Amino acid sequence: MPWAGKTDQIAAWQDDAWAFFQPQEGWHAWVAEEQTFAVFDRNSWSRVAGGTNPVDSVGINTVADENNRLALKSPASLFDHAGGGHQLKINKVDDSHTASLLFQSNYQGRAEMGTMWGRDFHIKTSSDGNRWQDAMAVDSATGIARFPSGIAHSATGKKQSGLIFLSPSDSGTVIFQPLGVRTQALKTAKLASISDDIVTFTSNTAGEFFGTAMRGLSMVRIWNVTKTPAQPAFAKWDTAANQLQVSNADDIKLWSAGDTIQLGDPVTNLIAIDVSPLMQKLLGSVFRQDGIMLDAGNTGAITVACRDQSPASTSNLVYFKIDEARSVSVIGIYG
Repeated sequence: MPWAGKTDQIAAWQDDAWAFFQPQEGWHAWVAEEQTFAVFDRNSWSRVAGGTNPVDSVGINTVADENNRLALKSPASLFDHAGGGHQLKINKVDDSHTASLLFQSNYQGRAEMGTMWGRDFHIKTSSDGNRWQDAMAVDSATGIARFPSGIAHSATGKKQSGLIFLSPSDSGTVIFQPLGVRTQALKTAKLASISDDIVTFTSNTAGEFFGTAMRGLSMVRIWNVTKTPAQPAFAKWDTAANQLQVSNADDIKLWSAGDTIQLGDPVTNLIAIDVSPLMQKLLGSVFRQDGIMLDAGNTGAITVACRDQSPASTSNLVYFKIDEARSVSVIGIYG
């Protein structure tokens, strides 16, 4: 058989015999039976598609690559109408992926808009291409727009806040519940033991630090004043009459039995409350609130500014004096 072992070679009949030629990279051939061109590429023949539908990539005044298969370098581009209008469509395989427009400066991201997370429409910004802020989020089901980073006054440029009244809650909205009247002598307790994120006192004094009504609504900062400087942690639950659970076990890994724990900052004499559990429970998200409206009982409603971000969450801290004797509930949040 004259064709044996001649796969991919070019055969020519001349001088009453077959001659075979090993094709070189880039050779083209016309396949009459298939009415198409073929090219020898990477040691094999492949069909050359005619026209531009489809085509692997297109570069206009620049080079397209595997990621940017359509690349254009031009002062402007025009997508004109054919008929009455024109649509630019950006599709993604499902809700867990991204469909967006990314705006860059020196090839670093500065702003992005689209459905980056789920089905909701987002606009986010960045000053360095790494850290991003969510500027606007629009709920896909309701069309309601949120501005997570806030809105500035048009004349002053200062951030504006709106009061969000809290919906009724079966468990209440108590974020601070002192046990008895406090004096300038701060309440302290001795540690009996430390286990993971649980601190155990030598006496049943957990209620002096964390009131039962605060469960699932707030966290209170406690201080180990035996350490120098004093070391803080946030208590989030009273697991027993002599025990507290903290939000981060790493905060207490250096604490020891016999250490003295104090409620209230030893420098400022203020009690710091984190209300992120209440936000998550009643509002569905945690954010840096500008202030908080409180119900302090017979003294009426009071508004407290919140400026310091909590080290335990993305909310701002609420402060009370060490001698605060009122049980305080939240009416609304400014944000």
